[in-house]
Amino acid sequence: MRQRFRPLRARVMARRPGEDGRFTLDTRERRLLGWIAAIIIVIGIAIVVGVLGGNADGTPVDPGGSTTPSAASPLAIAFGTELDATTWQVAAGASTDRFIESDLFAYAVPPTATVPATVYVEVVRTGGGVEEVVQAPVLGEGDQPVPAGRPAVAFSVAATNLFTAFGPGEYRMRIFVDPAVEPLAEGTFTLVGDVAPASATPSSSP
Repeated sequence: MRQRFRPLRARVMARRPGEDGRFTLDTRERRLLGWIAAIIIVIGIAIVVGVLGGNADGTPVDPGGSTTPSAASPLAIAFGTELDATTWQVAAGASTDRFIESDLFAYAVPPTATVPATVYVEVVRTGGGVEEVVQAPVLGEGDQPVPAGRPAVAFSVAATNLFTAFGPGEYRMRIFVDPAVEPLAEGTFTLVGDVAPASATPSSSP
């Protein structure tokens, strides 16, 4: 009867292999093995990140852990041969991105919460091989003051001026509030030369 009630501390907590075919660990040993496994996993992840240069799935690492979304896409520049004097957008029926010398060249950016006092307009020739900047968005060349009270960024000029400055071809226009940051708006147009106009009848500049 005394053997049946031996103190618990006398019982074996981890039997040696071979006693009953199983190997049992005590709480301390299981905790130690858990920490070792965690360290191995962390080292493995660090190696994968170092090899892939990202977050183990090929995506770039954000050193600051920032969740700030990327900059919004530029607005679309609308082109045409006339501006609506009320909305300062391209007038109904006057939309086109192809111009001849007798056209009025008008362009507008969709209304924004704040209309800048000045914008910078870049024009790049895209047709015919290597792209070429024909107007840089810098002070004295591509800067455009926006008239006070105008509800949107919008301008018009005789197309013949563009033919004289740039010549016929395909172009990309980008409009900046600050040339050092992403563009506010972007669009493409073509100066087509001596062909029948695809646009509406031109009107005088507002």
